[in-house]
Amino acid sequence: MAQENEDRSTDDPAGLFARSQEQALRVAGETLQRVRAIATAGGNAPDELLKQVAELSTAVTGLAGSATGLAGVIAEPMHDFIVQQRQLAETIAKFAEAQAELSGIVAEFAQRQAETVAALEKVTTPVFGLMGVKTDDERDRR
Repeated sequence: MAQENEDRSTDDPAGLFARSQEQALRVAGETLQRVRAIATAGGNAPDELLKQVAELSTAVTGLAGSATGLAGVIAEPMHDFIVQQRQLAETIAKFAEAQAELSGIVAEFAQRQAETVAALEKVTTPVFGLMGVKTDDERDRR
């Protein structure tokens, strides 16, 4: 099981970044120690110093590469989230347009229904009057 966790951590961008950072710090520390040793010994060892600086450069380059990978892993889900939110906003806007259109249709239906009731009242009021049925207006006056 420990082997599985170790294998996963090698693929993990955050783990790779942490290891690269540790390596860069270790090499930077070694470089400073060697520079101090050369300076205090009064010796002249440019080849050794050049080799150490090259190792430091490689470690820093690895750190930068792993930082870029980590940034990519973080940025991609954020970008996907933003795209999904934009799509959701567009869907909600389309839904609002459909609701507005439906509202207009329902208002028109209500208006037609009111006109139908008014026409029926005009036709039925005289008939109801002959039959002795009281209309709503007559009932309300009481």
